[in-house]
Amino acid sequence: MTSSQNALKDLIVAINAHPSIIAYKEAKQQLSQLDQFEDQAYQMKRYQQEAELFQKIAKTQAAAVSSNKAKELEHHLNHQPVIDDYREKMQDASDLIQYITKRIEEQLNEELTNGKS
Repeated sequence: MTSSQNALKDLIVAINAHPSIIAYKEAKQQLSQLDQFEDQAYQMKRYQQEAELFQKIAKTQAAAVSSNKAKELEHHLNHQPVIDDYREKMQDASDLIQYITKRIEEQLNEELTNGKS
């Protein structure tokens, strides 16, 4: 295994051990066990798709009904503590990954600029 492969393996282990990643995975697991939210999210997407289709075929009243149903489900889902917790932890994990990616990019650019490879 090359040193870059070892470094990548170490980075993956470190990322997976980071508290924000652990918290995100736990929140995702908790949310995945609540089938009603998954079903509601699926239904919301269906209503949104129906509304789009009805608009395209000039069925404005049907489009409005589907759109309203989708908005009701979205509002309901957006006000669930478990979903708020999941989104917050997902954002924290995303911020960590973006930070790491930026640092790697900066380091690579610096090494390339200084003639190291």
